[in-house]
Amino acid sequence: MSNKLFVRQDVGKGDPLVLLHGMFADGSQWDVIAKILSKDYRVIVVDLLGHGRSPRPKGATYSDKEHVSALRSTLESLGATKNSTVVGYSMGGAVALAYSSSYPESVEQLYLISTPFYFEPEQMIPNKYAGSILFTKVSTGIFTLIEKIIHPGSLGDKVVRFANQSSQFHKMIGANDNELDAQIISKNLEMLVHKFDFVGHLKRLKVPVTFYAGKKDIFIVQPQLNALRQYQPFMDIHRLDIIKVDHMLVQNLPKEICQFIKVNKQKLLHVSEDIGKGKPLILLHGIESSGNYWSPLIKSLAEKNRVITIDLLGFGESPKPLNIAYTLDDQVRYLEDTLQNLRINEFDVIAHSLGSLVALAYGGKYPKKVKSLTLLSPVFVPDNANSKNQIIKRLHFVDKISSGSYMYSKTAQALGYKRMAKYLPFIRSIQSAIRNQHSIALAKQAKAIPVKILYGENDGLIDKTYLNQVARIFKHAEVTSIPNQGHNFALFQPDTTLDLIYPDQKFKTKPKKASVIPPSFAKQLVKLASPALLFESIIYVGAGILLFTDFAPYIFTLGLAGYLFHLGYSYVRGAFSLKNEGFSYLGYILLGLLIVGFGWFFIKNTSDALKVSSLVIAGLVLLAGVARLIVGFTWVKVQRIKTQLLTTGVLMLLVGAGALAGGLFSIKVIVYTIAGLLMVRGIQFGAYATVAIVFAYIRGFNK
Repeated sequence: MSNKLFVRQDVGKGDPLVLLHGMFADGSQWDVIAKILSKDYRVIVVDLLGHGRSPRPKGATYSDKEHVSALRSTLESLGATKNSTVVGYSMGGAVALAYSSSYPESVEQLYLISTPFYFEPEQMIPNKYAGSILFTKVSTGIFTLIEKIIHPGSLGDKVVRFANQSSQFHKMIGANDNELDAQIISKNLEMLVHKFDFVGHLKRLKVPVTFYAGKKDIFIVQPQLNALRQYQPFMDIHRLDIIKVDHMLVQNLPKEICQFIKVNKQKLLHVSEDIGKGKPLILLHGIESSGNYWSPLIKSLAEKNRVITIDLLGFGESPKPLNIAYTLDDQVRYLEDTLQNLRINEFDVIAHSLGSLVALAYGGKYPKKVKSLTLLSPVFVPDNANSKNQIIKRLHFVDKISSGSYMYSKTAQALGYKRMAKYLPFIRSIQSAIRNQHSIALAKQAKAIPVKILYGENDGLIDKTYLNQVARIFKHAEVTSIPNQGHNFALFQPDTTLDLIYPDQKFKTKPKKASVIPPSFAKQLVKLASPALLFESIIYVGAGILLFTDFAPYIFTLGLAGYLFHLGYSYVRGAFSLKNEGFSYLGYILLGLLIVGFGWFFIKNTSDALKVSSLVIAGLVLLAGVARLIVGFTWVKVQRIKTQLLTTGVLMLLVGAGALAGGLFSIKVIVYTIAGLLMVRGIQFGAYATVAIVFAYIRGFNK
């Protein structure tokens, strides 16, 4: 099928940005967002097949293949099949995913917004089976209910006719002239929701992908969002948690959506210094640093060279995309684009640590451009898992973050995503540069380039035997060990470093040694949220300890009431920000006031707070157990999952029932359990604060 879609907008200049609307709507759903983004992109908005003014071919099944075929032929006719960013909302997300997996060479970035996805039980995260299966049944049941309501017949015809004539409905959905057709809607639901191979497309996907979901979206199986990383490990997942983040993100958060999309637009690395005249000399820093690492040496080197210091991808002021792996290939691609932009085609390179690996990988890919390589403290790792794990362990401050998403998932709530962006590049760079490193192969590709290697004798990250093995591959290699120095000798012995790099040259400017206390240490502590993490740690541990004392009723009441006041206030405040959702804001206001009322009740009745809360907790455990039993008996066929659900369901049933019947003893057990959990959480935050302090120390040597 080659039906061309109706192009509602084609505005702006730059790389193509393709916006695909959701169910019941047409391209006008994107009007506000398209206007904003047209300043940075060539924005293309289409009406999907069967929607708005696009064709509604007879006999169409509205499968993902038909949608993709129509979209492809349309983009080809517009000359918009290269360097595209594709954004799909709701049902449009399924089309966007199918298109991106089918034409990876055409797509640079994929954004899925409020796109429904449903896993089979065996594809789900194990400890969330019950809630996920139950949520899946409810969510898919809503779609089924929609199909039944609009099914052709007396009721269905009336509903469709009313919707088509309702300006409020069209305004809420985002459709200027989409005439609803029950059969087309039913076919789209069947092919793009019920039968859509979300996992299959996700597995085949080869482009960076970002997923945005509202916490209150009933069409998203919330407990399984992180399960998406089973199929796309570096997917950037944002679970937005404010009042107006139900399914209608495009309507309620247009400015925020624009900011999300523009985050990954920057394609060039930040050049922190470009001084001096002569032959270009590129300086590449190491892990957790920036171009300012070279401050002690820059003025001296600029006497005889055009010195260019560059922040590597994910560091300093360079782009920090959250949806890539930070491989050496990623680093090389961004570096090449930046050097091309600077119109530099021949140069020498001095690089430190991670920068050495990037320089070597770049030299292997572009050997004619690199005239010489000077590698300081290059962390070459033998091609065996044990050696690579040993290096990771020596980096003791990331020993707790061996999983790329561990720290991210544990602290995102406390730090916020912007602060977490400061950690992810480091974590993923460590994984990619060390665990996926093949230094022998890199050296073979760059063996014709003259190489000078310098390392500190006390550097615990250097495998001296293997380093010399790698060095022997080069046709011209010189290896020098510096006595009594560690990994960052260039900071603390810049004069010695300069003499070893250029033994036959004299420099007028003497390098300045870095101080032991980093100049911007305090600033980096704040940026990396060390005080916030320490504060969280103290609060959690302190509250946990106090719950073991006679102050427990007061602490518990204050904590619970404070939480309820905050939650209620957020509902009331957020209700006034909802748009085009009829009178639903009144429900949020009433709910917020009710929650605040409960908080006030607990303040006034301290003695009852423990009892009521304990009963509620026990009741929730009991209900969770019942839910597991129902799900296990009714919907699960895989024996392993069924056994797990039934076993845990019975245990929760017994615990919940026992707690309800246990009186004062049960209340104490529940309070002490909460106290223990709070203390564990506090200790976790303390550990993360320690990591943040180490990060801040390393980054503190940058401006």
